[in-house]
Order: sequence, then C-alpha cells, then structure tokens
Amino acid sequence: MYEIVKDLYYTRRDLISDGYDEALEYISKIIPLKIHNIPSGTQCWTWTVPKKWSISSAYIEANGQKLLDLNDHPLHVISYSLPVDKTVSHDELMNHLHSNPDRPDSIPFQFKYYEQDWGFCIEHNKLSNFSYDEYRVLINSTFEDDFLKIGDISIKGKTDQTIVLVAHLDHPGMANDDLAGVAVLVGVVQELLKKNNLYYSYKILFLPETIGSIAYLSQNENLIPNFKYGIFLEMLGNDNEFALQFSRQSNTILDKIAKNILKTDHPNFSKGAFREVIANDEMVFNGPGLDIPMISLSRWPYTEYHTNDDNISIISTEKLEESKDIIIKIIETVEKNYYPKRKFIGPPFLSGYGLWVDWQDDLEQNLLLEKIFLEFEGDKSIIDIAEQFNLSFEKVYDYVNKFVDAGLVEKLVNNSK
Repeated sequence: MYEIVKDLYYTRRDLISDGYDEALEYISKIIPLKIHNIPSGTQCWTWTVPKKWSISSAYIEANGQKLLDLNDHPLHVISYSLPVDKTVSHDELMNHLHSNPDRPDSIPFQFKYYEQDWGFCIEHNKLSNFSYDEYRVLINSTFEDDFLKIGDISIKGKTDQTIVLVAHLDHPGMANDDLAGVAVLVGVVQELLKKNNLYYSYKILFLPETIGSIAYLSQNENLIPNFKYGIFLEMLGNDNEFALQFSRQSNTILDKIAKNILKTDHPNFSKGAFREVIANDEMVFNGPGLDIPMISLSRWPYTEYHTNDDNISIISTEKLEESKDIIIKIIETVEKNYYPKRKFIGPPFLSGYGLWVDWQDDLEQNLLLEKIFLEFEGDKSIIDIAEQFNLSFEKVYDYVNKFVDAGLVEKLVNNSK
C-alpha cells in the first residue's frame, strides 16, 4: 500500500488526464479492474462529463527571471486552468495567484473544474517577490474530448445485495488525499478476493471525485436498487485517529457496526453526522433519489490538507495497515450479523445449557444475561443488542452463538436497513 502512494502521489492526476489514466493502469496491474470509459459531453443526470485537460508547461516571468515554474511542482498551476499567454499587470496577476497565509511555506491546491478561469498557486511567503509592474504569464494547457475512466471490481456473494466501496484516484501531487484511500482499498480488495462464501456482493470503484460517482451511477442505474450500503475511504495514511462520518440515515446496521468496532478497537476515534466530518461522494450515493446509506472513514483533519505538504513524508505504513484491517473487520462483522429468534418458552435454564456466566468471570455480562435473552424475538440483530447494552459486537455474537449451538435460537437474515 505504501508503494502505491509513493509511486503515484506526485503524478498529475486530474479528473480526466493522462496522469489519472496512468495511475488507473498502475492499479489494474495489482488487482483486476474493469475500466469504464464514459465520453466527454455525456449527460449524467444534471451533470456533463468534462473534457480531458492537459498541461505541458507554465511559468510566471518578470525582469528576465522566472518567479514560478510548473516544473518545480505540479500544484503550481490550478487544475483545469485555461491556457494563457500574455503580459499582465501586477493587479491582474494578483487576481489569479493563490496562496495560503495559514501555511505560508506551502503551495496550496486549487481547481477550476467547472469554471472558466486560469491561475497559479504559490507559497504565501514568496508573494514579496512579486513587486514588478508587469509579468509574462504562460500556461500551455489544452482541452479535448476524451473519456472519464472508472476502475470497477465486482465480487459476487450469495445475494445480489451489494456493499459498494469507493475511493478517489484524482488530486495531483498529493499523497494522503486521496491516494491513501486508494491504496487501502486495493489492500481491502486483495483480502476480499481471498474470501469464500461471502453473503453480500461487493462493488469496488476507483474514480475521480464527484463527477466519477455521478457518471458511473447515471450510466448504471440498473445496479442502484441492489446497493445496500456504501463505505467511502479517504485520507487514511496520516498519523491521526480515525474519524467516522455516519450515513444520512445515521442508524443503519453499517453505522452501528462501524461505531461499535471503532469504540472497541480505537476508543479515541472521532465521529460526526452526515457531511459534518469531511464532505465527498457520500452526497452522490446517499443523496437525492439514491439514498444508499454511505459512511465515510478517514483520519481527518490534518494540517497538510490540500497543499504540497501532503506528500509521502506524512504517510505511515502502520496507519495504512491499520486502516485496511478496520475496514475488513467492519465488512466481516456486517457479514456475521444476524437476527436471533428464540425457540424456547419461558426463561431458559442457562446453567443446564452451559450458558450461565459467573459474575466472578464477567460481572458486566452476568448482570445483562436476562436482558440479553429477552431480546431474542427476531426483530433485533446482534449489533442492535450490542449497542443497546454497550457491549462489543464480538462479545454478544459469541454468547448468542452458544444459544444457537444449544438449539435454543435460530438465525434469521433480515434485509431491512
């Protein structure tokens, strides 16, 4: 996973671009991708697929010296900048020069995907170099019809109900946002491909932000009814605690499981409501007319965000591995979750079936024994019971399975959200 980030982070990965295509090709050599090609100009609900953007050179020159050069860093030019080749005044240049006073030594990331504009980005502390009356500005960029490309993997389970996992492959010259999410998702795919007897099917998508999700879903509307849950992966390589963003529904099985696992394994995690942690493609999947519950897992916030400081130096192999493991655990738990339905009448003879938990061994569970078996009516799942009594999923799962093994409970599959 670290090698993916290291090899790709500096590339010019814009929405539709050679760099993005090269990165997708790189990923396809690790895991088996189906590539969707959606032409520029394609109407996708209320959106339109943009043109391919390319840039060969760009600089700002004054008094015979270059004050800024694209060759020094890919973030020096705003993504999807219009071409420009002219002499401008100081005031005009300042209107097209972007910096971040809060991080004066960093180059910010700016984009104009759907606006007709040109511009450069520079370290704020270098603005003092721009003291001339006139400047020569050049941006050699082109726009042409091409294809928006999406990497897609389908993993078939016993049911057509599908959990979709998504990560961004765009954002040039940055590592954590969101190549770390891509790298973790590659690792998750490798683990899922090893598993047999999956109950749910899985759809994995690598795409450019927002327009990628809109383009894919609008061209594959027949798949939408089968999408039960979604997980968006991003910013998972930096040295922060996890941040869980709940789905718009906020109380689905997936929401509860993700919260329960993080609470058990990473108690210092943060959480927030839909769109209140970090906003991304969950608004597409979980938005109007789709309503696919999608959580987001990240390590937000981090100070290097959307600057050239978001580079390989802030990526931790340990954090990537930890992120992959927690996603896999969430998936495994969703797979294991079921609705226990009692087959007994009256209070069960716990000791007679080896179900008694001595208070000296586990006081917490001893005090909850009766409350737990009162919930075996088939309307609450394992995670519902675990959350109700503030227990870990695994503890409740292991205990209820003893009732199943004793023939006192049957497992029900409930497909409600």
